Amino acid sequence: MAVAAVPSVDSQLWSELDATHAISADLSATAIVTTRLGNDLPNPTLTAVGLQFDYRINSWITSATGYYVSIRNADTGAYATVWLPAAAITHEYHWGRLLLSDRNRVEQLEGVASSPTRYRNRASADWHVAGGKDATNIFIADELFYDFSKDRWTRNRAQLGLQFHLSADANLQVFYLRQSNTYGTPDRLNVLGLTLQLGSTR
Repeated sequence: MAVAAVPSVDSQLWSELDATHAISADLSATAIVTTRLGNDLPNPTLTAVGLQFDYRINSWITSATGYYVSIRNADTGAYATVWLPAAAITHEYHWGRLLLSDRNRVEQLEGVASSPTRYRNRASADWHVAGGKDATNIFIADELFYDFSKDRWTRNRAQLGLQFHLSADANLQVFYLRQSNTYGTPDRLNVLGLTLQLGSTR
């Protein structure tokens, strides 16, 4: 049977559930479930679960460690299991209703050929819209991926979205994300994303 050509551009739907439990004033644990669906690729393109611990070092620095397991659907329809340990440091800066943050993350993809190590830098800006209980946040972000096995930057994700405060312990993010790949296929993804965040870290 002939294998269909991989599209250079694909439209996808990414959904995620984050359930956070505050262990102490500075330490929290988050269970993460993710599913990604493509328009012209075998589905689901990715299904993942993970557990992440966040520790607030001070008012503007937070560290994170996590372990994630994903099942990835290759272009041919074959499945691969990837184990991903990761660690990150995030710096945050507050000016009134504006929050600027910069996350530096290192991760290893075990289960992928040569088990590559990646560095990811994500810069974001979050603007809180004043209002009542249904107030929203507007956010933009850009994330760069560096693959040490290839010794170059291989991916970029640009993101724009809204975060709706559903209740004191529930937020919904709705966003558009554009992913560009130097290596791998498709070359570009146009993504509609939905992330439901439950619980509180404070």
